[in-house]
Amino acid sequence: MQAHSSIALKIARSFERSVDSQADLLQEILLQWWRSIPRYPAGAPAAPWLYRVSLHVALTWQRRESRRSRLIDHHAIFSELVATIAQPRAGYVAGVDLADLYSAIRQLRPTERALIVMHLDGLSYEEIAATSGISVNAVGSRLTRARDHLEKLLKSSYHYGAI
Repeated sequence: MQAHSSIALKIARSFERSVDSQADLLQEILLQWWRSIPRYPAGAPAAPWLYRVSLHVALTWQRRESRRSRLIDHHAIFSELVATIAQPRAGYVAGVDLADLYSAIRQLRPTERALIVMHLDGLSYEEIAATSGISVNAVGSRLTRARDHLEKLLKSSYHYGAI
């Protein structure tokens, strides 16, 4: 699991803004990895399975936080992302600061966010399909729309060129 810890970190950074919230979500993801080990399909590749578990935790976390924020007066001060993670695929986000990229990714819908994170991590369409439970063709079309949406967000918010 330690070899794939960057998966959990990327998901946490994509779903939460503040460093404290990222740390809490990361802890939840790692705890769920540990609890899910007995259900790991023998012989299956680890990364897609860990993405599936991580995304499930993150989406559940987001729904719970959304409900909680409606019930309480939420005045959080968000801090900037400080640490760096593995660089995205070369040329994909040329000229975009990593913190700006994560900020734009957080503005995507949860399903778009999940697809973009897996794509940036180099998963094939087949692996993304297996992880997300949608067809390979659906991955292609949804990922195209998600990339277009991300590009628009980056262009409008950060005045960067095309990605």
